[in-house]
Amino acid sequence: MICSRQSNGAYFAICPEIKGCFTQGDTYEEAASNLKELVEITVKEELADVDIQAISLAGAKIFSEFEIVV
Repeated sequence: MICSRQSNGAYFAICPEIKGCFTQGDTYEEAASNLKELVEITVKEELADVDIQAISLAGAKIFSEFEIVV
C-alpha cells in the first residue's frame, strides 16, 4: 500500500499490485481501511471469475509409468 497526504488534507491510498485499486479518506486510517475493503472486494470478484476446473487441474498430480533400461 502506498498512502500519501494530499494538499487538501485528505489521504490517497493505492495498491500498485492491483490495477485501478485506489481510494481516499479523511485520515490515514480511513484511507487504509477503505483500501483494505476495496482489495478484498476486488480479489473476491477476480476469484469468482476463475475457472474452478483450472484450479483443480493446477493442483493435480500426474503419474506416468516408464521403464529404465540398465
